[in-house]
This record gives sequence, structure tokens and C-alpha cells, in this order.
Amino acid sequence: MLSTSMLYFRETARAGSLRRAAEILGIAPSAVSRQIANLETELKILLLDRRANRTTLTPAGELVLAHAESALQESTALRAALQELVGKPSGTVRIGSIEGMVGHFLSCNLARYQKRHPEVKVQVSVVGSRAVLEALQECRIDMALAFNLAERHPFREHARLEQPLCALVAPTHPLAQRRSVSFLELAGQRVALPDRSFQIRHLVDRIAVKLGVELELAVETNTLEMARGVVRNGDLVTLMPRYAALHEVSNGDLCAVPLKERDFAQTATSLVTLPTQRLSPAARSLLELLATAMGRYGGKAGGRSDFGNMRMPESAFSPAQPLPRVAADLEEPNGSSS
Repeated sequence: MLSTSMLYFRETARAGSLRRAAEILGIAPSAVSRQIANLETELKILLLDRRANRTTLTPAGELVLAHAESALQESTALRAALQELVGKPSGTVRIGSIEGMVGHFLSCNLARYQKRHPEVKVQVSVVGSRAVLEALQECRIDMALAFNLAERHPFREHARLEQPLCALVAPTHPLAQRRSVSFLELAGQRVALPDRSFQIRHLVDRIAVKLGVELELAVETNTLEMARGVVRNGDLVTLMPRYAALHEVSNGDLCAVPLKERDFAQTATSLVTLPTQRLSPAARSLLELLATAMGRYGGKAGGRSDFGNMRMPESAFSPAQPLPRVAADLEEPNGSSS
């Protein structure tokens, strides 16, 4: 277990400034500075170089940070071992997710997990795919839901949900009754798209360039919710995997029309962890629940007990029709939650 001064020093080293560390910790910068000063007095050596615009570590600071990270990992492992002795998951589980998996999939399954393990605290960070993988690599989260992983990556993939991009439109839109639509046909449509902080946008842009299509961008936003909202309430079109709008499609508020260019428009969301990271019983329990749910979410049951890599097929639901409610699909045959 790290002392308060060591924890504050670690956060400052990772954040790169006292002020940023104080914001993350939710305390005054003076309190952070005081704790680090106490640590430097105790160790009788300077740990931070405060002369530059950005706070940097001294050579001694590098050593102390490495010690702090190692001690924190050992502390986490100790807590996990103690939980296993008790036989009851507890503590905190940290998960990072892209926005598209939050609205229905993650919120539904976290609610079920909390009913099963009310003593476990779950921390959820909703960020872009690149940021969520960085957080996983830095051990700031236990697991991640990431979009379109590179073919070669350093993570362990526990489940994979594949779906192509769809054109999402309001039920009154002329495209709503179509079974499919060509990307070329969208050239005359006004669209609402997430900004370039989203991997979805980069995929859409690549398809447009490849096919020589210039989309008429009417709304650009940094949230998928806004893109779905303006489409739901107007005559615009947006492009997302079907699962990113499952709630609206299930309710009949939106229709999902698959693109004909499926080879270009394929997407995948992966549930991943670090191979070297030891998960607590609480984290392993959540990981198993989410992996199993992703299998059902993709139209095929089956998490694997050994958590081997799984490749989930695209759902076989009718293209432009509202999907059945997934909440029912996620229940066990006897009606109890897993």
C-alpha cells in the first residue's frame, strides 16, 4: 500500500504537472506540492525538476516512480489474493469503453453485474479507442472495449463483435424501407457524423475517398448521441455499426440500413486485457459476463471458460427492421441473470 505522499507523487509524474495532478485527485495544488515536498524531505533528494514549464522527473524521481508502480501492482495482487481467500469479489473494477458500446450494451450488463455483486465498485471511462488502449497499457483500467484493433496488437482479446457500418435514418426517411443502400447513393444525402476523434469517422472518410464520394456534412459532433439525435429528429443520415444505436433501433426510433459495400465497411469491437495484468476475482467475473454477453449480442451464444479469443459473427437480424430487445436475449433460459 502506498503512502499518500507516494500516491500524489506518482499522479504528478504521470500527469506531468502539479496542477493537472491536483485536478485528477480533486484537491488543491498546494496539498499535492506539500505531500511531494514531505516525500523529498523523507528521502533527502529532489524528485521533481520544477524549473521547466512542464514538471519533469529527476533521475531519482524516475527510480521512485518505478518503485511506486511496482508497489502498486504488488498491492493490487495482494488484494486479489485476499479476495480469493475470502471467496467473494469486492473492491473496484475499472473498465474503459468507446461510446458506441455504452448506451445499451455496457449499461445493461453493468446493471446486471451490480445486482450480482453489489459490494463491487465499477469505474467506467468513456473515451476514444486510442485513449482507451493507452489507459489499458498504462494499467489505469482493467479491461477495455476498443474499436477496430490493428491486425497485430499486444492485447489479449476475449470477445469480438463484428458488424458493418449501417446508414441510420428516421423511420420517415425515404431510405428507411430499403434493405440496403450503396455508399455511392449517399452522395446526395445530408449527413451527421462524429468528428475525427472517432475511428468510425476515419473509416467513413476512407470509404468516401476510395469510392470518390463527397458527403454533404450537415452536422459534425464529438458525441454519437448527438449524431443519433439529429437523425432521429430530422431527415439526416448517419453512419454507425448497428449496435451503436441498438436502443433507438429496438424502439423503432431509427432504422438501420446496411451498406452494400460490406467489404469496405466492416467494423469490430473487441473486449481486451493486458496479457501480463493479473485481474482480481471481481474483474474476472465482469470480464466473463461481458464476453458471454458479447457472444449473445452478436447473435451467437457462448463465452468460453478459458477466455480464449472469440470471433463473433454479424447478427442475422433483418437489415432495416427494428431489432428485438437485447435485454431479453441476455437473460438465462430460466429468467435469472448470469
